[in-house]
Order: sequence, then C-alpha cells, then structure tokens
Amino acid sequence: MTDAVSSSGNLNDQLNIAEFFDAQYLSEPRYWWRDKERYAPDADSYPFSLVTQMTLRLIGRPPGRVLDLGAGEGADSIRLALLGYDVSAVEISKVAAEKISMFAKEANATVNVEVADVVTYEPKGDFDLIICNGVLHYIDDKKTVVDRMQAATRAGGINVISLWSTYTPVPECHEVVPVSCDDEHGLVVKMYDEWIKEMLYFDRNRVETSHSGMPSHSHSHIKLIARKPGISTKWLPKS
Repeated sequence: MTDAVSSSGNLNDQLNIAEFFDAQYLSEPRYWWRDKERYAPDADSYPFSLVTQMTLRLIGRPPGRVLDLGAGEGADSIRLALLGYDVSAVEISKVAAEKISMFAKEANATVNVEVADVVTYEPKGDFDLIICNGVLHYIDDKKTVVDRMQAATRAGGINVISLWSTYTPVPECHEVVPVSCDDEHGLVVKMYDEWIKEMLYFDRNRVETSHSGMPSHSHSHIKLIARKPGISTKWLPKS
C-alpha cells in the first residue's frame, strides 16, 4: 500500500482506500521500486532504503515464514521469496494483488497473495518476519493491528514497521483518503517497549520523491525494527 497521493486534498471528497489504490496502481506499470535491482538479495544494494537494508542484515537464514501486510506491488515479498522464504502478501487493492502475482511470476518467485483489509485480517499461524510498511498511517485502530502482528510473531522473530509521524503535518495532496499518523514516541513505538529494538529511526521532513506529477511535499516517518524476546529453534539470527 505504502503511500496515498492526489492533487485534490478535499476532505469532503475522501475516497474508499481500496478504490483509491486500485486507481493509483493502474496509473503506472510500476508504482513503486522502478529500479531494476529491486529484488537484489544483498543489503549493500539498498543504501537509500534504510528499512530494506536493515531488514536484510537482521533476518535469519531461510527457511522461515514471512507476512507482508499492505504489500503494494510486492517488491519486499518477491525479494524475500527469491531468498527462500515462505511469503504471504496481504493487500487491500485487488489491482496491486494482481500485480504482485504477475511480478512474482516474472521473477520466478512464489508468493501467496491474499486480498484483504489489514484492519480485519487475522494472520494464519506464526511468522518469523512480519512487515507493515506504509500502512498504519491509514489505520485509526493501530493497537488491534499491532497486537495481531505481535501475537503472530515467533519468539526471536522480527517486526518491521514504517509509518508517517505527526512531526510533519499531512500534506494537503494526501488528504484524499483518511490519514492517522502517530507521534514519534506514541502508541506504536510504546507497544514495542518489551521487545528488542534493532532499529528506531525518526526520518523527519523527508522530501517525497517516489512519484511524478504531484506537488512537492514532505513526510516524517517512524521506522522501527524490533525482535520478539526469546529464541526460536526454527529461525536463528545470522552469526
């Protein structure tokens, strides 16, 4: 899912988020990750993506189960599937889900794709890695979603989260859908107080460069990678 964009910004004309993202994902062949090295397996290939780089440095060796909530066009899911993980991708946009399946086939990767709303989605089984990148700022009830993520994470497993923070006001061009940012030391970060924080980074006033044909604007992000206490016998960290 990751990022809503529009030139309207009229709160009286807010769209259903699934319909909005369907339109966005139809608008370009690749809405995200246009770089040809989008599926590169090594962390050093991502000097401009802190979350991707750190996730690759911290994850254990396959096999392992991965859940990608709000998977967008599936770059994270496909990259991890190519590394040998059992990956499930959940996406509210039917168009995005179709693109995940198409791009995975092109890359000779196997990704289990499900169209569902992260707000009501119930993870099936336990996972070694759960990614929720660019989703929680569209969700009011963040606690329920994070509770489910944490409950579905195996001991020693990792949660990777990125969402907009309140440090920067929501740009007018993004108000076409409801947005609910969190404080830097707000609910989401506090819910991981008992976990091992592998990374906590407040990326402030970052200029948006992912899309063309829209006004210049900035976001602030909360980027968090946390490990659940305990040791998994199925998935040990890299030595």
